[in-house]
Amino acid sequence: MKLIYINSIVFASIFFLNYFYRYKISKFLNIIDKPDKKNKLHKKEVPLNGGIWFFFLIVLFAIEDLIFNNILNDNISTIILASFLMFILGLKDDSRSINPNLRLCFYFLIFFIICETNEFFKLETIYFESINLKINTYFLSSLFSAFCLTAFVNSINLVDGINALANTILAVMLSFLYYIFLEKNLIISFLIILLFLNSIIIYKGIYFLGDSGSIGISTFVGMYIIYIYNSNIESNPNLFFAEDIFILMAFPGLDMIRVFFSRLIKRQNPFIGGRNHLHHYLIKKHSLKTTLIIYLLFAFIPSISNFILKNYASWNLLLSLILYFVLLKYSTHSKIYADN
Repeated sequence: MKLIYINSIVFASIFFLNYFYRYKISKFLNIIDKPDKKNKLHKKEVPLNGGIWFFFLIVLFAIEDLIFNNILNDNISTIILASFLMFILGLKDDSRSINPNLRLCFYFLIFFIICETNEFFKLETIYFESINLKINTYFLSSLFSAFCLTAFVNSINLVDGINALANTILAVMLSFLYYIFLEKNLIISFLIILLFLNSIIIYKGIYFLGDSGSIGISTFVGMYIIYIYNSNIESNPNLFFAEDIFILMAFPGLDMIRVFFSRLIKRQNPFIGGRNHLHHYLIKKHSLKTTLIIYLLFAFIPSISNFILKNYASWNLLLSLILYFVLLKYSTHSKIYADN
């Protein structure tokens, strides 16, 4: 118990040191985001150290695990290792941009190796409770898991186009998981608090999340979702289903799929950044604050409904689809998008 309180103090210290020394840290790591008047429209150079504190937290967990003789189970250690590797990849991309196609290959390769070395993260059974459909992935389970994690991490990275959106989505997702599945855990609850504090700082433009933050934290959340899903399939199969995951991830995923095929149709590289995402359309019509409120409400109303009305998962999934396309129609209903 004493270790938990010590960790909480250390976590807070790391978080605020990262805040106060943001320019020194970012200059040392060469992770300064410079406006280019094309995709990056902020007016001044901004540090990209919004995820550095999270990196030190998972390193601290790993060190404690070694010192205190396996205080973490093997699956949590695997999540920390994957988050660490993805953070390093994101940090490299922040410092010196990696080719988007190559970056996705790295994502997939890391996740595939992780799933091959720890079978607990293989999605071997996909169960849709609302239609009583069970899909077995058999020998493709590692490939399927790696694909799902790559898609999720990439979708979160793509919504990191306006201040605080990606970080807040991850904070809300982790909050749902904590509320529904976890017993009272001071460390997890403190981590969620720090994520929401991070959103406030990013919202004000003091620093940005960066690829290191969006990739590293989304890896943690994505693998934790698989960890909970596979745990409940074995111990409590009536608690967490494939629909729950799809509903929770619907908005970033749908937007990624729409933009991907839209760019393919226009013979554009679907992996290169642009400003034709839902949040970009919204922020052209509203302030940042209003955009965040609208996006988050539309994105998570189905999840709230789903956890209250568990027997209507298929309807909540349909609600996610309807809300996404209603918001897309609303946000693009203007002459200013004629050239997009």
